[in-house]
Amino acid sequence: MNLIRSKSILSIFVAMLIVFSACNNSTKTKVKKGETSDGKSAYVDTEVFDIVKVKDQIVEIIQNSPNTAEIAKLLNEAGASYIVDLTIPLEDAEKFLTTTQTSLGLGLYAFDYQYANVYNRADILTQIGQIEAQMIDKLGLSSEIKTSEEYMQRLRENADDKDSINLMVTQAINFSHTQIANSDHVDVYALAFIAANVEALHILTQLTLFAENNEQLLSLFGKQRERALSVFALLEIMSVDESVSPYYEQMVPIMKYLEKARKLSNNELQDIAPMIERLRESMH
Repeated sequence: MNLIRSKSILSIFVAMLIVFSACNNSTKTKVKKGETSDGKSAYVDTEVFDIVKVKDQIVEIIQNSPNTAEIAKLLNEAGASYIVDLTIPLEDAEKFLTTTQTSLGLGLYAFDYQYANVYNRADILTQIGQIEAQMIDKLGLSSEIKTSEEYMQRLRENADDKDSINLMVTQAINFSHTQIANSDHVDVYALAFIAANVEALHILTQLTLFAENNEQLLSLFGKQRERALSVFALLEIMSVDESVSPYYEQMVPIMKYLEKARKLSNNELQDIAPMIERLRESMH
């Protein structure tokens, strides 16, 4: 799998506007928990995450979410530096073992790829592209990525003028919507989306803290409530999954803080940046 292929679907995947529509859906099943004193089996109700039941909600949120690539672009335009130490270390790729961890890793590195891309760090892009390709194979997404790349290649071959390019973008996004909606790996896409946005928020807040004149970056930070809402919505939906629940629990205080804060100034940044950093650190 080449670099363009590993990049293409993720770039489209995280480039939408937000609609908040969270609802914690699950099914209940009886799970045996030992026996009663009279020898009868004892059962309790426990919730089981059912991706089929929540698929439409997940797809809707992903399709209508903020564009993470835009944050990388705006960081560059604001004069912020490229600081590799803020990104996920390349050697950490081997730490992502489970499906949940690998899905999150895919998203973390996806934003790091976008961040390096706007600063023309070809050396970083090559290495991340190789990592992403391995993760995509591990998660069983190779055929979906291949199909998407082949479709977009056909669109590119027919993009002869501005109108064609605009149509190509629309068609590519619509195709991506369909791909995700029909995928058997919607939970993987959701976790990758969550992690990409958490990484975007982390790098943004850290760069804003570092900047001597951070007015422009602080303004950008102040516009991120909806992004946080989309992350929260997906985590709330998926929190029944015990492998996802810890991330949801860490996101709750972040969301509560953002809901209470009337404006996001330097004081608020000082409060919330450590919360975002802890959430991000727990993902790798």
